[in-house]
Amino acid sequence: VLKEYYGSALVQQPSVGTHSSADGESTGIIGLLEVAESDFTKLLAEVEADEKDAQDSYDKQTKANKLAKAEKETSLKYTEKELKETESALAEFRGDKESETSELDAVLDYYSKIKKQCVAKPDSYQVRKQRREAEIEGLKDALDILENQAVS
Repeated sequence: VLKEYYGSALVQQPSVGTHSSADGESTGIIGLLEVAESDFTKLLAEVEADEKDAQDSYDKQTKANKLAKAEKETSLKYTEKELKETESALAEFRGDKESETSELDAVLDYYSKIKKQCVAKPDSYQVRKQRREAEIEGLKDALDILENQAVS
């Protein structure tokens, strides 16, 4: 394309006899433009390849992020469900504890009342002495009654 456009312009120029081109080098502006075109083509290919790699990397990272987000949302959902279950179990256990505590208090109160009736406390010395004296007095009275009956 460049040769066609610039080729006709170069042909129209008069040639200068004192100046000659060096062997092995590109000819004038066309050669310079061809080098620039090849450099731009290489650069464009590199940029397109880099852009494609970056897009692929971005797509992979986006997909990985979506998966991680979905996993975390699912984990959060189940964690919240487990938290609710644990809280309801805790409330149930607190209710059970309250009822068990009230039942234990009633049993301990009943036990303290029964204990007074069931456990024999040793009598004090004064009480035992009075009881013994009353028994002796009762036996003396019984002896007197029996002696009086035997005499009569």
